[in-house]
Amino acid sequence: MIITVDFGGSRIKLGLVDKYKVLSQRVISSYAGLPFFQCISLLKDNLLELCHHSGTELSKVEGMVWALPLIIDPGLRYASCSFGKYEDTRQQDFCQRAEEIFGIPLLLENDARAALIGEWQAGAGQGKANVAMITLGTGLGTGVIFEGRPMRGRSGMAGNLGGLSITHSSSHTSAESFGGRLAGCTETQIATWSLPERAAKIAGFNDSKLAQEKKLDYKAVFNLAAQGDKIACELRETALNGWAAMALNMIQGYDPEILIIGGGIMGSKEVILPYIRDFTRKYAVQAGGEVEIVAAQLGDNAALAGGEWIWNEGRKEKL
Repeated sequence: MIITVDFGGSRIKLGLVDKYKVLSQRVISSYAGLPFFQCISLLKDNLLELCHHSGTELSKVEGMVWALPLIIDPGLRYASCSFGKYEDTRQQDFCQRAEEIFGIPLLLENDARAALIGEWQAGAGQGKANVAMITLGTGLGTGVIFEGRPMRGRSGMAGNLGGLSITHSSSHTSAESFGGRLAGCTETQIATWSLPERAAKIAGFNDSKLAQEKKLDYKAVFNLAAQGDKIACELRETALNGWAAMALNMIQGYDPEILIIGGGIMGSKEVILPYIRDFTRKYAVQAGGEVEIVAAQLGDNAALAGGEWIWNEGRKEKL
């Protein structure tokens, strides 16, 4: 039995996992703006409570895997790129320091890759050797299983940014995102976190029902677009085109058998999946036959479940 912690953009999910089943879990608010070692006591308290309510002790858990919205070094012990979040994870002794506090071994993994591994082992990608995944949440994530192994590359970046196409177009907002390194990146143009600012800049936004939403996210966009709201329809079309382009990039770049789409935005999968399928049929070169495009099966638990495979394989490689 292991613990997996999935650090999302707005929530942190903690789970006790065994045989790819999440036996118990807790959800707490994210603290992505703070260094880990300022928040470590809060995280430890929640992990102790998770174990207590499950009738076990933290010290008796085999190990931990943390799924993070960062690029993780292939050794799974520190971040090679942090995008302004959890900056202290870039210290090469990060896991060692954390292990001294928690008292159990720790490995790190990119959150999108962890979700992909969960779906590959226990969800929509079971039995496939070549699998790609896109997660549509607060941000956008991608991951790739290539010939039966997670793709990581020399720095851990391989597969994780493959769908986030860079274009020559950019705005002031996108140029400043990620320290200016990914100006024009899809993340800045269609991700949930950038939606409120982008929407507010559209002419006529104040007359749209979207302007009255307390939480402007894609759930609101799809709901109001279905009612004919002009601004919502424009934002929905932009997003669908962007997500479909990501899918096209993943298919052309990695030649998967199956492409899995997951994340909270897939609450609107009845609109998203047909659009992406039609787009890729029209534009993708699919030399090996049509790529199956499906919704994720494990929902919020994908990264938690994936932690078990990451732990088992990561520990094998260190023996």
